[in-house]
Amino acid sequence: MKDIYYIDKVDEIKTLASSRRLKILNYLVEQKNTAQGLAKLFGVKQNALWYDIKRLEDAGFIKLVSKEKIRGTVKKYYRAVAKNYFVDISLGDAALDKNELVHNIIEREIEDWHTEHVIDISFQDLAERIVNNNLSIKEDEIVAISYSPKHQKLTEDLMVEIAKVGAYAIPILRTKRLEYNLIKHVPVKYAVNDVIDDILLDRLDAHIIFSPEFISESDLDEAMIQKSDLIEEEKRQNVRESYNTDVRYLTIDTINKSSKQDDEFIKRSEMYWKSLYVDKNELLNQVENTEEKIRNAQTIRIVDEENGDYLECNFKGEKTVAFKDGCAKEKSQDTELPGGLLVTLTKNCTINGKFLTDFAYFYDEGFPKVYVEVENNKVVKIEAKKDGEKITRIFDKAIGQKDMIGSLSIGTNPALKDDIAHPYINGKICGCVSLQLGWDELEMSNLDSNLIAQLFIKNSTIYADDEVVLKKGKFINN
Repeated sequence: MKDIYYIDKVDEIKTLASSRRLKILNYLVEQKNTAQGLAKLFGVKQNALWYDIKRLEDAGFIKLVSKEKIRGTVKKYYRAVAKNYFVDISLGDAALDKNELVHNIIEREIEDWHTEHVIDISFQDLAERIVNNNLSIKEDEIVAISYSPKHQKLTEDLMVEIAKVGAYAIPILRTKRLEYNLIKHVPVKYAVNDVIDDILLDRLDAHIIFSPEFISESDLDEAMIQKSDLIEEEKRQNVRESYNTDVRYLTIDTINKSSKQDDEFIKRSEMYWKSLYVDKNELLNQVENTEEKIRNAQTIRIVDEENGDYLECNFKGEKTVAFKDGCAKEKSQDTELPGGLLVTLTKNCTINGKFLTDFAYFYDEGFPKVYVEVENNKVVKIEAKKDGEKITRIFDKAIGQKDMIGSLSIGTNPALKDDIAHPYINGKICGCVSLQLGWDELEMSNLDSNLIAQLFIKNSTIYADDEVVLKKGKFINN
């Protein structure tokens, strides 16, 4: 199954003009089924479903994946050919009435996903909060929004709210296809230039960045992979320089539809969105003492008292602590939604210990129960109870200081309690410790590695010097 199918024909758009076909396609993204099964599921006659299946198959949206012979009859199972379907921007050259049709279908798809798969939340309310509360956008300020097609609705509402306060929005559309063509066709000396960093950065007041989409290396040949690595290294340097400015950054993590989606996942997804509405002052009051104690401590200990696992972080000089509370402070360089995250770079810090992590992510692929041993900030042993050979292959392929810890984060968002199957949001679970291996773009670690890996430890006791500040996801404010 492909990650993205780009719709580049008006006839394909017309095929999806039926709300029932849209629902069938959304269902077949998650799992395979027969026409008989779908007819029963949607409560329509089988002949009508066969017509819809035929239209979707002819358009290339779905395909026959298996057959099953039962008592003389053959059941045909169909599945979607891609996880996501986006309209190619080349359709913008079509007639106006066709453009309106494209726009309406995109609107409907986003709203359907928004209503059925997350919760009933107003993007307009969320946009208003981001503009007026999180970033405090003021009149005449210039705000860039880096987004991908799936963020179109929220981006539109953000632009409206930015205009309401008399500021100016600059939307920058970024897609997997754009990145692929950049790597394939554009010479390196031009491809490394980032429009925002090189042209607009000295004029921007704020930058809203949606979590990126990643191209799979399976889509690239060896020469393109090498070129991609060169481009990424140059962009990393651009990011390091960018974060030394007064531009107010805000990154937004989004939850993608998952093939393993179930009621529990939806419930956890709701918790993420609801956490955006935690009262700002309440959140700040809850974490203020914890922030101060961690910032002033010379030693941070993470202890699992049940089995004796521990990590000890000793600071020999001034430590760099970034507090991300979901609300940009004056001249904040980086804020995130949802809030409540303390990040400590490992500069002037020595970490030692051993721990069985609750879960780990390597390039956004999850692994449960990974055992790690750390000596002087270096991972000397790492074993996964499941798919251990896969982690070994990932390490062997990575380059640079891949086994060094670049940053340590402590989640302090009281609205987040459980793993919700998202590598970035999980780091903000209250009381959750996250160790970042290799180079960390968001936290500006000085390590040089292309490995993107995070190890998460939940339900531990966290000490600032000898004082308990967090215990199994709860604040201890004495």
